[in-house]
Amino acid sequence: MNLIAFRKPTHIYRSDSCPFGLGGYSDQGFAWPFEIPEELRFRASNNLLEYIASIITPWVDTLAGRLNRGDCALSMTDSSTSAGWLRKTNFREYTGVDSDPIQASVRIDTARHHATLFLDNGIKEYSQWFPGQENNVADALSRDFDRSDDDLILTLRSYCPSQLPQHFQIVPLPNAISSWLTSLLLRLPVKEQLREAHTRTKLGRGDGSTSTSTPLDSPTTPTSNPSQDHNGTGSSEPLPWLSGRDDIQARLMTPWLLAQSKIPSRMYLRPSGKTADPTQPRTTTYSLASFYNDNSAPSKTKTPKKNNRRPSPSASLPKSPSAN
Repeated sequence: MNLIAFRKPTHIYRSDSCPFGLGGYSDQGFAWPFEIPEELRFRASNNLLEYIASIITPWVDTLAGRLNRGDCALSMTDSSTSAGWLRKTNFREYTGVDSDPIQASVRIDTARHHATLFLDNGIKEYSQWFPGQENNVADALSRDFDRSDDDLILTLRSYCPSQLPQHFQIVPLPNAISSWLTSLLLRLPVKEQLREAHTRTKLGRGDGSTSTSTPLDSPTTPTSNPSQDHNGTGSSEPLPWLSGRDDIQARLMTPWLLAQSKIPSRMYLRPSGKTADPTQPRTTTYSLASFYNDNSAPSKTKTPKKNNRRPSPSASLPKSPSAN
């Protein structure tokens, strides 16, 4: 039942990737970066790298014993494709239609590996897309390999504290995962169309370029007020029913909770191009007694009775000439 019932996530993960690396972290503060070796770059598409990053982040906690049977994981990514693949993959075996059978094979093996890991461990999973400008931490983990771990943590606490757990630690990727990822990338050939220049984040660079982030007065003290996060967005503000529990899990979970509580679309576009008036969010429900009382008058239309009698077996026999 825990795998099929609608539940509140117990663990939250955020991840990101670029052609040069992958990274992610959990709401408990365990983060991991992985710099793709030079000989393995420009092989996997960005969508595939985003998908791989999103399944590695909870995998790290599974190996560490922090994600166990009965838990519910929420994997958050700024890639809509990756979020969709986590919910329901549309992969299929290569039948000659896929333009790149090797990429298709790697996608299938990645999805099967992730599904097997969660099913064998009895873990339920949700996925959620959220804007990339709110994913500064995972973005830096996947790009800023020129910084030391201490320098990166100090920068993140200075520029995006509301995205950072109170306890934040960068740990190396387990050998089992790095070996799996390396062997996966080795199966893919290099694609020149994927080659691009490496770009790092602008957090604390001081290069004069326009950035949406500015340092706090106290760089080592995180704030619990999401409005002080200088990424220019307000979607990280706690929901009213979470105001009494202003912790990192509640803040990270806000986009997912908003998506679950969103009222379905009530606007309908007519063929003429005009939008109809919105329907009422609620419709009055009548009791069965009042319904039948209001519709108890006899109908003037007669309904023909159906003949349920079976025809006699002799009726289907051909008539003899003497009968004429």
